[in-house]
Amino acid sequence: MYIKTSKSKIFIKKNNVSEDIPYLFLHGFTGCYKSWDSVIEKFDKHSYAIDIPGHNKSKFKNIDEDYTIDDWCYELYIILNELNLKKINLCGYSMGGRLAIAFADKFKDKINSLIIESSSIGISESELRSERYYHDKELAVDLKNNLESFINAWEKNPMFINQMKRNKSGWIKQRENRLLNDSKQLAKALEVFSPSNMRYYDKAFQEFDFPIYVINGSEDDKYIKIGREMIRLNKNAKQYIIDNSGHNTHLENLDMFIDVLNNIIYE
Repeated sequence: MYIKTSKSKIFIKKNNVSEDIPYLFLHGFTGCYKSWDSVIEKFDKHSYAIDIPGHNKSKFKNIDEDYTIDDWCYELYIILNELNLKKINLCGYSMGGRLAIAFADKFKDKINSLIIESSSIGISESELRSERYYHDKELAVDLKNNLESFINAWEKNPMFINQMKRNKSGWIKQRENRLLNDSKQLAKALEVFSPSNMRYYDKAFQEFDFPIYVINGSEDDKYIKIGREMIRLNKNAKQYIIDNSGHNTHLENLDMFIDVLNNIIYE
């Protein structure tokens, strides 16, 4: 189904309806709602998967109009109210994890639990923030010029190095879905949702009073370290390390990722 807001048209898919508090899954950059298909099928709980604006079926209404992470937060709030969802378990991967944290900060009353996979609370150093801003600007230009060439380069990121070997069919589907994106819409999403446009959420994260579950791959050293900082900041946070996986744990080791989700339910 589609829900229209003032600045975007957002696609959301409902799964396994029940009376339980649902899970809402947010994909990473270049992904889409289908990125969670295997998780949703195996987890088999009331859930929603969404296309973040600029990805797949969700579109920015005006590519030239300003759009911010705050806009995203307010739009997701509108969507939850349209769906009559008072509380959600919000699960975000990578870029989706950062957007989940931003939303949780603005609308704490909507969060039952927060599940953060391979993500961060932002960039603290101003110099690194500036470097990332210009880096993502350059990437957006490349993306507008040639989507397939950009995806080819994106998939060579060391964080994704073992994905095809560990889950070839999942990797192929992921690539097919990535290539369905509109290059101009995706380029805008890259710029809008860049961590350079996020504030550093250290103080906000400390104040979260709901359960937080931080999931990292055993080979993703950078984000394991970031995850440890998260659990240091908040006593409600717990970290899980998924064996035999890098950045995208739910693609590389689906069974263990599902085990973690099930473990969270019974805590």
